Amino acid sequence: MPLLALTLLATVLLTLLLRRFRLPALPGYFLCGFLLARLSPIPMGEGTEAAELLGEMADVGILLLMFTVGAECSKHELQQLRKRGLGAGLWQVVLTGGLVAAVALTCGLSAGSAVTAGMAAALSSTAVGVRLFDDTGIPDHPGAKLTLGIALVQDILVIIFLLLLQSAPDGGSAAARWGGLALKALLFIGCAALLSRIAVPALLRAVSKTRSRELFTLAVLALCAGVAALGDTLGLGLNLGAFAAGVTVSGSLYSHRILADAAPFRDFFLTVFFLSLGALVNLPVLAAHWPLILGATVLSLTAKPLLTALGARLSGSPKAAGTAAALALAGCGEFSVVLCREAAERGLLSAGFANGVLAVTALSLTVSPFLMKSAAARGWFQEAMRQRSASQKGPAKPSAAAAAKRIRAITDHAILCGYGTVGQILHRGLQRLGIPVIIIELNAETVAQLLGEGHAVLFADIAQADTLELAGISRARLLVVTFPQAEIARTVITQARERNPDAVLLCRARFPDEAEMLRRVAPGGVVHDEFEAGSRMLRMCSRAFAGSSDADSTERQ
Repeated sequence: MPLLALTLLATVLLTLLLRRFRLPALPGYFLCGFLLARLSPIPMGEGTEAAELLGEMADVGILLLMFTVGAECSKHELQQLRKRGLGAGLWQVVLTGGLVAAVALTCGLSAGSAVTAGMAAALSSTAVGVRLFDDTGIPDHPGAKLTLGIALVQDILVIIFLLLLQSAPDGGSAAARWGGLALKALLFIGCAALLSRIAVPALLRAVSKTRSRELFTLAVLALCAGVAALGDTLGLGLNLGAFAAGVTVSGSLYSHRILADAAPFRDFFLTVFFLSLGALVNLPVLAAHWPLILGATVLSLTAKPLLTALGARLSGSPKAAGTAAALALAGCGEFSVVLCREAAERGLLSAGFANGVLAVTALSLTVSPFLMKSAAARGWFQEAMRQRSASQKGPAKPSAAAAAKRIRAITDHAILCGYGTVGQILHRGLQRLGIPVIIIELNAETVAQLLGEGHAVLFADIAQADTLELAGISRARLLVVTFPQAEIARTVITQARERNPDAVLLCRARFPDEAEMLRRVAPGGVVHDEFEAGSRMLRMCSRAFAGSSDADSTERQ
């Protein structure tokens, strides 16, 4: 507990300091870990209990990252991947990995070690690459989708590579080992298929009917841990198991809420992962080999972006998108460290090489956000954004199977929180006016029906902060909380106001004190049920006892 409290407090304070000077937060995580390992009263060096605890939490972050990557691998997403990232990702891995592998061979490494080193050098950080576009203020840049596509290709390839690495023959008959691997893989695929078609939908359907936010989150984490443990039991590794767990729920109507539930845990544990990278940097290795480490970092930040941009061009991607993706993916990634550690345990790479890769990863990811900020300051992204705006003749049509990132195509829309009677009336009216609508609903049957009708709908809990991001609150013109639950409405309205001060925010209140409370956060945007019902009944009573003119006069009063 002291370790967790110290690391979290130091990370928050240092990140606030960086934010004050408008600097990216990621370098702060590495710096915080590095300083804590040297200045903290708690020993955090390699081999200590604190280092082992940080490593375990970092491993959880990797598992949750793999789970969310798998959850984004729906059939629709993979179809989109063919269009916007498959070719570029494959070219990037081949060019970068091939160059590094060739250099490693000339330096005397074995073929297996050289290929492993090349694969580690080709990998980038999925979490950092996509987030850099948000931090730079260009989340809708064409390069953001290309970055996601390339990173997804890298993640899938490294999963396959880790599987082969963990099951590589190290004794006995090679044919027997590979045959056993094939049987285990087939068994695991069969189990995952049964889970995705029968067990998981039934479980999530039962849990969603309880309307319990805590139980749904617990079910998601249990699903991730359970399938990951199954993969590890079969000798296929925890990472592959976590990825398969995400695939079992990808494309389902629950996927949006699952991503929203898993994202806070993933972000927390990945923060610990980046912090642990800084803490575990080996100073003796860094001091002894600093010219090599510095040179490798410079090459990662120069040659790798050039090869990524070249791969994007060879795949037919636009030049502006390829350039932005190349800058975002310049650094090494989480799986570079994971892969090198696994290779070191297998004897393919030395422990010193793995520590060097850890240092290069920390340095390259520290510098890459500054590359993006520098490019943005020079106006490199403005022309692509203007071309994108000019090419859009109207709001994109909502996609029924769209994941959260694909809803970014919908702009100037209305967000309806809840699809009860009021939500249905508003939806029909907004449709007649030609206004695009995104619906947020917690009733699984209702969501399934709306998806079948082709509407843009999220199965998500509006009380969670990430849900508004999934619905594109920053680009919305209107948000309506259609149910009269004052505390939830106040939370939603407050969060929406922070993210989009210009949006029109409406909500309902059942009682006078609730209406008064909500007016403090949504002035002019509160519909008081009792008042509106009383006013409506007064009009009806007036018409019963007076002429229409008198009724109209009473209504104005």
